[in-house]
Amino acid sequence: MTFEIILLFAIVLGALVLFTSGVISVDLTALLVMVSLMGTGILTPEEGISGFSNTATTTVLALLILSEGLKNTGAVELLGDKMVSLTGRYEWFTLIVIMLISAFASAFINTTAVVAVFIPVMFRIARSTGIQVSVLLVPLSFAAMIGGASTMIGTSTNLLINSLGQSYGLAKLRIFDLTLMGGILFLSLMLYMILIGRHWLKKDSNQEEVIDDGHGPANYLTEIVIPPGSTLISKSLNGGPLAPTRDLNVLRVIRGEATFSSIHVGKLQENDILVVKANIKELIKLSNNPSVKIITNNRAVTGNTDENIETNLFEALVVPNSNLIDRKIKDVDFHRFYDAYPLAVRKGGIIGDQKLLEHKIGLGDILLMDGDSEPKTFYSKNDWITIQRIAKDEIEKHLYQKDKLAVSVAILLGVIILAVTNILPILIGAWIGVTLMILTRCITLKRAYQNVEWKVVFLLAGIIPLGTAMNKTGADALIAQGFIELTSGTSPAFVVSGLFLLTTLLTGIISNQATAVLLVPIAIRIASGLEMPPEPLVIAILFGANTSFLTPVGYQTNAMVYGPGNYRFIDFLKVGGLLCLIFWILATFLIPRLYM
Repeated sequence: MTFEIILLFAIVLGALVLFTSGVISVDLTALLVMVSLMGTGILTPEEGISGFSNTATTTVLALLILSEGLKNTGAVELLGDKMVSLTGRYEWFTLIVIMLISAFASAFINTTAVVAVFIPVMFRIARSTGIQVSVLLVPLSFAAMIGGASTMIGTSTNLLINSLGQSYGLAKLRIFDLTLMGGILFLSLMLYMILIGRHWLKKDSNQEEVIDDGHGPANYLTEIVIPPGSTLISKSLNGGPLAPTRDLNVLRVIRGEATFSSIHVGKLQENDILVVKANIKELIKLSNNPSVKIITNNRAVTGNTDENIETNLFEALVVPNSNLIDRKIKDVDFHRFYDAYPLAVRKGGIIGDQKLLEHKIGLGDILLMDGDSEPKTFYSKNDWITIQRIAKDEIEKHLYQKDKLAVSVAILLGVIILAVTNILPILIGAWIGVTLMILTRCITLKRAYQNVEWKVVFLLAGIIPLGTAMNKTGADALIAQGFIELTSGTSPAFVVSGLFLLTTLLTGIISNQATAVLLVPIAIRIASGLEMPPEPLVIAILFGANTSFLTPVGYQTNAMVYGPGNYRFIDFLKVGGLLCLIFWILATFLIPRLYM
């Protein structure tokens, strides 16, 4: 083991710690890896920045713009409307429709874009059918993940793995080479969800989701202040309107520099700040109560205490590439930029008792917003998707250029046909599609710049040089040799099985792209050492990286549905864990037979 390999392993270990801890974002971690590899001399500057010109990175950027163009013209929303019209009173049939449409859409459109548009659709279906939202959202996410894994353009991970394989001399994977395996896994998912999974996703009466009226558990965090002249001054918390109930609970009281629990605070005083957990119904009451003021809501107190008052409250789910991510609530001028005010926040179904204004917004957070303007203004924002209006039965729609819908679909079909027929490489075809999308005004350059998920682009560009470094230093050969010694004398199916399992577990804690970059060079070295074709090992990594259902943080779509579904971590571990076991068994037997 050379000094360069030791240095490389130290960089990899540091990256793994940052990926799993979430101290900084994954794209920044990837850029730190790139800079470290160049700064230590492991890679030359040309090798270090090669990720920016890699075909995987540039193809992903083009496909992200194409997906945004389809979303901008309402193509994904149209599928959502079709989904609503096809669902019925049978829960099993509704799940089949949801999973079929989401998987099909994700095979050709960016998976996170599909799930972002379909999450509000799940709430519409829940209201019309009476099915709990928690039963719908996980199948939506899982089906979209498998759909994306089933074509070469479905996810950035597929394109990255294909590009890495080609750099090692492997044949290029065609657009539908993954579809048979993906189809088998998808059928397994449907059977599993219908027979087992949906039953484990149902919530009891104490955990039921908030749908329309806000009657649900106290799972939103907010802060209120006792203003001068409040009728609550000199009153006790017990027995008053702020007495602890299932719907509302005062966690602590901040008085100057001192902090008290709700039990030991005594009489309330002017300017006391109360950290409160409440459901939506109680938050509406607090918002309209002149005796208290929600700190994040800068509206003038109206004095109207009618709880049935028509409001502009809506739940906003923070999406990937949002400008809000990693910013504290106190640092965002919501009124200036969004014409709306945050009343409370919910994170992953449950939120701690930290100070609300200090809360750092993350992917999947839900903000309860109070809008000042017309719905068409704040529903067209790109930093969140609107899950539901609280005071209305119908979810407001985003603004789409529907007159360009047919054009955008035709452009995507053209890109797919060019790729399938090998008339042009997917890279060239995708960029021709992007150019046509812009020329035909399906999407503007400004919107493309604003809405493209740049985090994915920089993650790929920063992490790809790591594969080059592993090959250049011989680290991949060193690790592969150890794996070969462990698996010596075993069957190819055993090697495939081990790599699939390792990939699935790693993807549960770090990004699937980073997992792929780490494991693909090692897999190719293992195949060479065992004198077996490398394709089955690479395919095992591909599907393992795209089907890690174990945690809500292993894949972006899981993080997106975590809060809206009011899930707990154990829900993913239980439902996703058994599904991962089923996929592991299927991959062990099918991949060697289909790709050997």
